[in-house]
Amino acid sequence: MIKLIRLFLLLPLVIFCSFAGAQDQILEVSVDRSELARGETLTYTIRVYDQRQGMQLDLTPLTDEFDVLGTRTSSQIRSINGTVESWTDYIVTLFPLAEGELTIPSLEINDAVTNPIIISVVNEGPRSNQSNEELFLEIELNKETVYVQEQLLFTIRLYYTINGIRNPQFTELEIPDTVIQLIGSPNQYEKLIDGVRYGVYEKRYVVFPQRSGSLEIPDILFRGEVTDGSSNFVFRNLNTRRVTAFIEGISIQVDERPEIARDTQFWLPVANLTLEESWSADISALKVGDSAVRTITMVADGLDGAVLPPFSPTEIESLNLYADPPDIQRTFVDGSIVGSRVETMTLVPTLAGSIEIPEISVPWWNINTDLQERTVIPAVYINIATVEGEVPSEQSVSSTVDIETLLETTPIVDQEMIDAQAEAQIIAVNAIWLNYLIALAFVIVIASIYRLVIRPNKQAINTFINAQRARIGEKYSPENNETVAYRQLVHACRGKDLNRIRETLIQWSDHYLG
Repeated sequence: MIKLIRLFLLLPLVIFCSFAGAQDQILEVSVDRSELARGETLTYTIRVYDQRQGMQLDLTPLTDEFDVLGTRTSSQIRSINGTVESWTDYIVTLFPLAEGELTIPSLEINDAVTNPIIISVVNEGPRSNQSNEELFLEIELNKETVYVQEQLLFTIRLYYTINGIRNPQFTELEIPDTVIQLIGSPNQYEKLIDGVRYGVYEKRYVVFPQRSGSLEIPDILFRGEVTDGSSNFVFRNLNTRRVTAFIEGISIQVDERPEIARDTQFWLPVANLTLEESWSADISALKVGDSAVRTITMVADGLDGAVLPPFSPTEIESLNLYADPPDIQRTFVDGSIVGSRVETMTLVPTLAGSIEIPEISVPWWNINTDLQERTVIPAVYINIATVEGEVPSEQSVSSTVDIETLLETTPIVDQEMIDAQAEAQIIAVNAIWLNYLIALAFVIVIASIYRLVIRPNKQAINTFINAQRARIGEKYSPENNETVAYRQLVHACRGKDLNRIRETLIQWSDHYLG
């Protein structure tokens, strides 16, 4: 009886120990190496034995200290002496985000938890352009010190000797307190280094620091896939492997605007700044009520047109000003940003006499000479003439004129001009009735064509149109057109509809295999 009681007491403990032992064997984790250099990747493998349906793998805890570059799975079944064992490997490629000792944290998978793994990341110094590397990165800056809001040209180059790189991805260039613009599309070319021909993939940026101090360019990571070149024509099954390249970021100094330039209205650190002026009319012959269009173009080598300030005067005595919206442009010349601002204004004199159009002076900082300069459009003086025949209220009349004589003068009536105007009105009225008659005749012709031609043959016309539609539909149906069948197959593959893929594949195979 005592033995039976002991058996019942030990049975739960035995079951618990067996269950705990089974839990220890459900999950295994490993890495391909525990020490690696900065910029290298490692492979983290999670092996799950006797995997059950509905298993969830959450890799979010890894993202605190690692960048997850990709995952893949591999399932195996093994039989030894009649004992069948199965497992699934989850293979994760990790990129360490920092140096020193890093911990791959525990992951919870269903009711089991993996063990943490400690790795060591050492700094072996910046990468150099070694010709024996199949893949490496290079970064280039046009200057090591810049002013606030001055352009900084930043270039990333990927050198490679391997072919078939797919899905290229670079670290997004994100720098606090800066404005960053990508210059055009990436460039691709070849370059010979130490007798080795490299392909070069180049991306260029322009960076505008918005505050002084140290500007940190972040580490740059490239990742992509390399194919072995073999494929099947229909399914395009390619054997691929992941490749990465890394280069450390750098720091540059951003200086505050010089003290001599702090009192100026504008702060424009550029290599060159020009102002050009043009007029739509001869301003020396303007009269009261005439108009002239003035166009001024500012071009700055080193700044975006969106940051160029307005410069035209808003008020000028004895002139009415009507400004158009500015035309702002941005282009890239030899890798440098060139901005322009075009201001157009219509000027209308309101009084006769001499009028001064004030000068336009724009201060800017020459980043090549490190000196302040000014670009000026000189002031212009124009004489506005009076208009002949103006009434005295608009044009001054000499006080010596005898007002009574003016009033006694018999007005001159031009009867010929009056008769000519009356005749012109009659001609205009007749022309209106002629237009109405032409429109009425056109409507009658259209109605006659419909009643005599189209209406009696309406059934025959419909039959002809339907026959043409059927012929075109048959010509471009997937059963009769290989191109249409192939496009439907591609569309079905993108939609991942297996039934539709099967149908369209059969249709296309009938054409392709003959």
